[in-house]
Amino acid sequence: MVRIEIWVDSTDPPTGRVGDHGEPVLFCGWIDLLAVLSNIVDTTGDEHGDLGARTQPEFGEDV
Repeated sequence: MVRIEIWVDSTDPPTGRVGDHGEPVLFCGWIDLLAVLSNIVDTTGDEHGDLGARTQPEFGEDV
């Protein structure tokens, strides 16, 4: 399970910080927010690096 916190400082454009357990990462704009979230989710996996967040369990591989 991954817990991601998003602190929004303003809404036009969206700016703020995103944190998962480490130091919060700043973002400015929707694309920047999505990039930060993608980096956090992409690095999530089990202790062996198998079946991370981008993996489809029914296929048994990263797709």
